[in-house]
Amino acid sequence: MARNSTSCESFLQTPLLVLGFIVLVISLAGFIGACFHVAWALWVYLVVMLFIIAALMALTVFGFVVTSQGGGAGVPGRAYREYRLQDYSPWLRKRVQDPDYWRAVRGCILGSRTCAKLAAWTPLDYAQRDMSPVQVQYQFVVVSKYFV
Repeated sequence: MARNSTSCESFLQTPLLVLGFIVLVISLAGFIGACFHVAWALWVYLVVMLFIIAALMALTVFGFVVTSQGGGAGVPGRAYREYRLQDYSPWLRKRVQDPDYWRAVRGCILGSRTCAKLAAWTPLDYAQRDMSPVQVQYQFVVVSKYFV
């Protein structure tokens, strides 16, 4: 079954392919250096791999820093958690409040067909299922259309 590529997939696909190709080339340099005793190839392998590892660690730490306070609070009687924008870092709040960011997110959600799946839910499903914050917000919008 062929799937259409969404903007979410292409957003992640290109950097991951580039990173994978770089790791492949650097690993080949390390392999050649080890097999044929080429010292400079081993040094290139060592330096570039250390840089890649440090960059990935920095990205991980950055992710923890900007989301450190945003774990959400449990809602009594519901399977989902309540999230508040004030709990996150100022950088992340500014980014989330940017309308251009939400245009891309909207394209991702529409491309994933999440809305069509949630439209068939009953009120009982809404109360009992484990949902992401995006699904909770969508359900609120759908329900409010019928009651306003």
